[in-house]
Formats: sequence, C-alpha cells, structure tokens
Amino acid sequence: MTLSCPLTAWSGTIMKVIQRASAVPVQIGGIEHSGWLPDGASQPLPTPVRSLIVDLEIVDLGHSECLLSYQSHDGTLSGDDWYASLEQAIRGAEEMFGVAPTQWRQNV
Repeated sequence: MTLSCPLTAWSGTIMKVIQRASAVPVQIGGIEHSGWLPDGASQPLPTPVRSLIVDLEIVDLGHSECLLSYQSHDGTLSGDDWYASLEQAIRGAEEMFGVAPTQWRQNV
C-alpha cells in the first residue's frame, strides 16, 4: 500500500519519501478513562483493542525536518506527525507503533 506519491509539492517545496516501513503489525486501544467523572457515574470501559497492519513513511521536508505519515491497510487509522529531525521521527514511530529502527527501508 502506498501512502503518497514519492515526490509531493507542499508550500512550494518538493518533499521526498526517505524511509518506509511496510506492513507493520500494531495493536491500538486498551486505553483506560482518565478524565473527570461526576459523582455516581459509571466508569467507562477502555477503548477497544484492535490489531492493524500499518504502512509508515518518513518524508523529508527540508532543513532536517521530517513528516511521519501512517495509514492502516483497512483505512481506519491514518495521520501524520511533524518532527525536527529524522532521528526524532524514527523514535516517534517506535514509541507510537513499536517500529524497530531495523524495520525501516531507506531511499525508497
């Protein structure tokens, strides 16, 4: 599954996918309620746990900035996050999705 075209125009800048991790199995959900509840209210159930297959890309925005983009194969999860460096984007993917640095493919 391809998240985006390898070269994309954004704010007059050409962006290039510099690393990709494909078909990464992840689990999301299971988060307990942590907010305020009124007296006598029932405790909400945790968010449902779901298993997904996710593709991730790191896009070079120039000036060492990167965008981590992700999308599940079933289309129910997608998004992107900005990082000041490639190293931070790789660390972010590891924290959010458990992607090991060895799972990335460079210069795609």
